[in-house]
Amino acid sequence: MTVDAQFSKPAPVDSGPVKPAGDVPRPRYRRLLLCCGAVILLAGLGVGSVWLLQTRTRGQFQSRCEQAKREGLWAELRVAAEEWSDWDPADSRPRWLAAEAAQEQDEFQDLADCLGRIPPSDPNYAFALAEKANVEWTALNKPLLALQTSEQAVQLEPRLTDTHSRIISFYAMTGQRIAMLKAIRAALQANAEPREAYTYLIMADVLSFSNGSELNEKWIQSNPDEVRFKISLAVNTAMQLAMNQDTSPTPEIQELNLQAKQQLGWFLEKFPHDPVLLSYLMHQAYRTGDVQGMAGLLQSVDDSAAADHMVWVYRGWYHIQMQEYAEAEKSLQEAIRIHPLSPLAHHEYASLLRVQQRPELPREQQLATYGRDLRSEILLLPSAVDLTPVLLVKIQSYAESCGDPEAAAALAKRLEQ
Repeated sequence: MTVDAQFSKPAPVDSGPVKPAGDVPRPRYRRLLLCCGAVILLAGLGVGSVWLLQTRTRGQFQSRCEQAKREGLWAELRVAAEEWSDWDPADSRPRWLAAEAAQEQDEFQDLADCLGRIPPSDPNYAFALAEKANVEWTALNKPLLALQTSEQAVQLEPRLTDTHSRIISFYAMTGQRIAMLKAIRAALQANAEPREAYTYLIMADVLSFSNGSELNEKWIQSNPDEVRFKISLAVNTAMQLAMNQDTSPTPEIQELNLQAKQQLGWFLEKFPHDPVLLSYLMHQAYRTGDVQGMAGLLQSVDDSAAADHMVWVYRGWYHIQMQEYAEAEKSLQEAIRIHPLSPLAHHEYASLLRVQQRPELPREQQLATYGRDLRSEILLLPSAVDLTPVLLVKIQSYAESCGDPEAAAALAKRLEQ
């Protein structure tokens, strides 16, 4: 039977009212469906119109920015990018353009602000933070803010070698040995360690830098009340004066050295538990063999310095002088556990083994000598970044011998590259 025949067949007379087929709506339902369809169509046209308008507006902003950039009209680009960003806050493109315009005009604070407004959803957000930190480290001279921004960047993207370098150098120049070594280990784990990280690993026992005073003085200008910079400046200055007195003990140097000691004494009264200050004063007591002075300083050490391997070295030295050998060994083993590459830790441990006439002495003495020679070679370098391939090979061998597989493996990888 054809479809036409099916629909044209009349119903029997005695079958009652004819019911409409299930898929054929009543007339009023058909009118309702037509009205709904018209509403949906109009709504679709409205959405489409909005989308077209937004697309056209976005295109106008983009075209305006591109033209300003092409013609080098950086002020115009900055204004256009800001208007685009206000119109569409979720779009990161105008923020990058605004940052570029600020950079071209040497508007460094504006540059940092623009980079700081890059949304976290942007795939290059970590890079934006790294660039913002660079501006804060350099042109803006805001080291504390720069440190915060840098650490945020490497948490998001651990492979930012230059940012790791900034963090490590800051902690080194302010004498914060615990934080510096922690930052180096984080960079090693990310396979993003800067070359100078290996310099600092070997030099970590005594953090002394020719430009340390200059940098801390510069940072104080930006943060006049920051105690960290004041103490670091005093320590760096005293360290340089002490070295000058050893090589050229003129009356003027001796007077300046005395003033530096008085200043350190004043800081010790105000901040008796500061780990940077205590570390330097303990180093001086160690150099001069001042056992009683060391005892007093060790009593001032609190939990904030418990992770400083040099505190354990000095404690070990003190116990050796007092012939408390069991306590000395515990302290020196802890120092080596914290920082296996410490030449002074191996030197003092060798001293303990020598006093006790123990068979482990030759190996420990060899490590102490190797580490001391490495330190001497590094001190002759123009800067911390000037490690030669030969020196890197030596440091890699030293790390293996000291039982530091992390540093040894990272160096082996670097040498292969």
